[in-house]
Amino acid sequence: MASRVAFAQGAPDPMAQLRACSLLDPAERPACLNKLPQPVTVPRRPPGDADGWIVSETTSPIDYTPIVTATVLADGHAGDALKQLSIHCRGGRTELVLGGPAASEGGADYVLSYRLDGGQPVQVAAGRPAHGTGVAFRGDVVGLLLSLPNEGGIAIRLGMRAGAVHDGYFSLVGLNAARDRVAAACKWPRTLARPRNH
Repeated sequence: MASRVAFAQGAPDPMAQLRACSLLDPAERPACLNKLPQPVTVPRRPPGDADGWIVSETTSPIDYTPIVTATVLADGHAGDALKQLSIHCRGGRTELVLGGPAASEGGADYVLSYRLDGGQPVQVAAGRPAHGTGVAFRGDVVGLLLSLPNEGGIAIRLGMRAGAVHDGYFSLVGLNAARDRVAAACKWPRTLARPRNH
């Protein structure tokens, strides 16, 4: 048995090590597995990757236009009421949508504002998104997206005129890569597609 444990620990391939441990008696398996090297390396993303942004791309089965969604999850310290911030491109239209339990009450009269790190709050019009649930930013969404930096974060406050107020904080790190993919899919004019401040 000792020779099989030594073989498992000395095998160059991690899968070979696991296979060798699996051949041992059930009572000896945990000890063998615990002695195997435990690599703790996290692969680095290439520069320009979307960091915390998750980007999904597909094609509409109806008109074959691109559908792109870039989503960042809320900072864990902000609570659970506002969970995600998404940029959607669907049918050539760009939307910025806030999602989570507080943003899913259909027909609610919302008050929406955002604040960049160290900045003053800016109130924006809010409404229902064209597709799905949440609260959509209204007005010049492309202009707003282009004005956001690729670092720091954005604090968003969502209030209902009835009284409840919810806050969420979202990282903007990696926004450039996500924004570029949405801009390409929604065919933003090239003069607009470059962020003004970065």
